[in-house]
Amino acid sequence: MKTSLGIVTVLGLSLPAAAHAGISATLGVMAMSNSTKQGGQGTEGSTVLSQTNITWHGSWWGLGLFAQRDNQGKSEVDTAYGPRLELTWNPFYLEYGYAMKLNRSFTDRAIAEQEGAGSMLAIGTRFGLGAAKSTPGVGGLQGLFLQFTYTWRTQTVKTQDGEKLGEAIVQTDGYPLFGIGYGF
Repeated sequence: MKTSLGIVTVLGLSLPAAAHAGISATLGVMAMSNSTKQGGQGTEGSTVLSQTNITWHGSWWGLGLFAQRDNQGKSEVDTAYGPRLELTWNPFYLEYGYAMKLNRSFTDRAIAEQEGAGSMLAIGTRFGLGAAKSTPGVGGLQGLFLQFTYTWRTQTVKTQDGEKLGEAIVQTDGYPLFGIGYGF
């Protein structure tokens, strides 16, 4: 198996939510180039993972939802979504998310779809941009901010093409996310 890896960092734009005190919306993106071959087949191309968070913040914590889309080359798309919990110590935060729904779709093999669940643990930091204000709540920031996160993710695949697997497939990985957000 041959693997080559190059990381390119991309900043995304925030998705504005309705103006309401204590809410933040963020979009983070990770991109890399990869090629994995075994027996002449495998994924090849660029991988782009994006994660969107909508979070309601208290003074040192946050509860919300996340959604991920992971395009792995031209042949695989992974999606996941679920609730998330955040603990904030300005400018740092710790995040836990539970992917209650995980879907992996393929176009280059006999397997069409795999489903399961997953979890993620992340540590990150936020820095205000321009006229952003440091305030209690909203992760300590109100206004536009940059967000840098390192995430450890575990995905557990339990079904394949609608059939339960005898043994679950467990994939773990770690990756940086760089993004932008807005605290209301």
